Amino acid sequence: MNHQELGRKIVHMLIGIAALLLLINNIVTPLTIFIILIIGTFCSLLSLKFRIPILSFFLDNFERPEEKSKLPGIGIIFAVVGSLLALQLFERNIALASITILTFADPISHLIGKLFGKTKSFLDKRKNIEGHLAGAIISSLFAMFFVHPVLAFAGALIAMLFEAIIIEIQKVELDDNLIIPLVAGTVMFLIVEFLI
Repeated sequence: MNHQELGRKIVHMLIGIAALLLLINNIVTPLTIFIILIIGTFCSLLSLKFRIPILSFFLDNFERPEEKSKLPGIGIIFAVVGSLLALQLFERNIALASITILTFADPISHLIGKLFGKTKSFLDKRKNIEGHLAGAIISSLFAMFFVHPVLAFAGALIAMLFEAIIIEIQKVELDDNLIIPLVAGTVMFLIVEFLI
């Protein structure tokens, strides 16, 4: 595993943890997140033409080269959109559990899959089943701070299954940072609504 990808995954978790702490303590609201999304997207578009000091540092050190030329910071933009949608669509604890799953599942599945993965996923040959299971288990442990363990594990496991599927709309591949919180939240919501 290269250092840039490891750095990306660590930054992914650190930003997610910071966002969760701000949300839990009611320091940020969905409106604040929306404003951050608009400003971040604008800065991302500007960075295609100009070097923006702090943003350029993160893009140079943590962005995949193929993403930098399309829309820099697209992963974090989709993570913010997915988190914002989760906060608007689901009750607070389910939304926080969904954001927690996003924060930990994807980076952990990637790291564990690269280090210990032996069995290729039948859904995506670039990924390993061991990584998916580790991401689901570890992220569900953190999500249990907000929801019942059954909800946390079901949401994380199904989200990781969907993360392995390449979903395209109009030939545009949806980012897993958007898919994970929406799938996790939907699964937990449906279990609460129809099974509990």
